[in-house]
Amino acid sequence: MKRFILWLIPLALIALFVLVGVMPRIRNQQELQAAAEAERSREPVVNAIPLRQGVDSAGLSLPGQIRPFMETPIRARTQGFVRKRLVDIGATVGQGQLLATLDVPELEQDIARARADLQLAQSNLSRVTSVTLPGAVARQDIDNRQAAVQVSEANLKRLQTLRSLQEIRAPFPGIITSRAVEVGDLISPTSAQPMYMLAQLDRLRVFVDVPQNFYQQVQIGMPATVVVPELKNRTLTGTVVRTAGALNNSTRTLLTEVVIPNPGRAIPSGLYAQVKFAARPQGQNAVLLPANALKITPQGPLTVILDPDMKVRFQPVTLGRDYGTTIEVTSGLTGNERVITNPNDRLKDGMKVRLRQSSGGAKETKV
Repeated sequence: MKRFILWLIPLALIALFVLVGVMPRIRNQQELQAAAEAERSREPVVNAIPLRQGVDSAGLSLPGQIRPFMETPIRARTQGFVRKRLVDIGATVGQGQLLATLDVPELEQDIARARADLQLAQSNLSRVTSVTLPGAVARQDIDNRQAAVQVSEANLKRLQTLRSLQEIRAPFPGIITSRAVEVGDLISPTSAQPMYMLAQLDRLRVFVDVPQNFYQQVQIGMPATVVVPELKNRTLTGTVVRTAGALNNSTRTLLTEVVIPNPGRAIPSGLYAQVKFAARPQGQNAVLLPANALKITPQGPLTVILDPDMKVRFQPVTLGRDYGTTIEVTSGLTGNERVITNPNDRLKDGMKVRLRQSSGGAKETKV
């Protein structure tokens, strides 16, 4: 009996240890595993807000370069020495006005010789045509002498035309912006430096390189505002008259030309200006995405949309301008979606989630 009691005491102690120490731990571990499994299977809670189409009152502002409406180098079409120089830089000239004259002494000798050749050819023709005896002069001889008269006349007219090219005249009204000629200079049609640069400044062209993200926003005929900072932010209103029609392969920009008036020629060419294109027409407002709803991935920018069935959908987007707290989306969204803010890495495409809060009735955003 004593031996049985001695064995019973250790067994009781072991049972007490299991009941007091081991079983609660096992129960706690099972509860933790159950809680973890419930957490894994529970639908994530997210925040979502509705998108709105913003009223784009800022427009598109880009740098541009002001150039003359017309500009051309003036060169000589014949070789000679400058005899007179009649205008200098800054001079206002009219169309056809004489700018300079050239002296080509050998040309006058060529003209005198051409006149003498014409007189000789006419005399030879007169001799054969004055013969009245039938058959005395061959018809071929008469034709040859008539052709010689025509050749001499053409040669004389060519030389006289060359002499008229000794007068350098303005092809259109404008201002002389550059001069590279002095009296006595030898001028040649192949000279690298032109004699004058002539520019028409009553109107100006402003050339703007529009990035590919915005090229669809620029249309021919739309108004544009040109601001010149150096002239106390003077503002002029112009019109888009033409575009290149194709993007530059190197810069991925569309060359756009805006024509502005220049009353009194107060604005010199060569300045840089800020060109602001008008806002989009009504019905073409931008879609504004909150910055905290954007997810940047190696595949490109994405936003996470919450569908009506409370499922997550990853949507690629094309970004436009960055306004800080909001970003313009040019494609990928219609503006009627709900997007999840601050999306985490647990979200998967097609996953069902629960909505924590939803801000409705947001007013249209102006940027």
